[in-house]
Amino acid sequence: MGVSTDGQICYGIPFEEGYEFPWDNEKWGGDIADWWIYEICGYTDPFKLWNDDGEYEGGEKPPESEVEKWYSAKRTFLKNHPIPVEMVNYCSYDYEMYIIAVPSSFLSNSRGYPKQFLPLALTVKENEREGLINFCEKHCKPENDSGGSPEIEPSWYLTSLWG
Repeated sequence: MGVSTDGQICYGIPFEEGYEFPWDNEKWGGDIADWWIYEICGYTDPFKLWNDDGEYEGGEKPPESEVEKWYSAKRTFLKNHPIPVEMVNYCSYDYEMYIIAVPSSFLSNSRGYPKQFLPLALTVKENEREGLINFCEKHCKPENDSGGSPEIEPSWYLTSLWG
């Protein structure tokens, strides 16, 4: 028997292993959501929950209602300012390679659990395609041409993810 993997399909642009996205630096630690809301959208926390060492401000955990208020504000902002792309890991959790995809195009299934879909329903609107291209051209191109940037021409990809 072979290795089981999860199936995936999406419309996007593949990036090679090791490609460094703007959210892959130390400041964002690979967290596209934090990069998106803080760096791109200009979100500010309603109050300081954490200090620079990653511990609770003041050294003690505030009441649960305050913690929930902090996270709720962040979730609401992200809901109102969604990330315009989906990061699709198309290799494994240990060796990550990504496709930047149109969020509505991404379908996946867990190994051993078939998922029915209609191939004719695999469509992407022109404004979604243009949004994907614009995002990648603005945020995913290296400073110079030697950075391994892919051709910014999206397509449909059938991939697998090994966990």
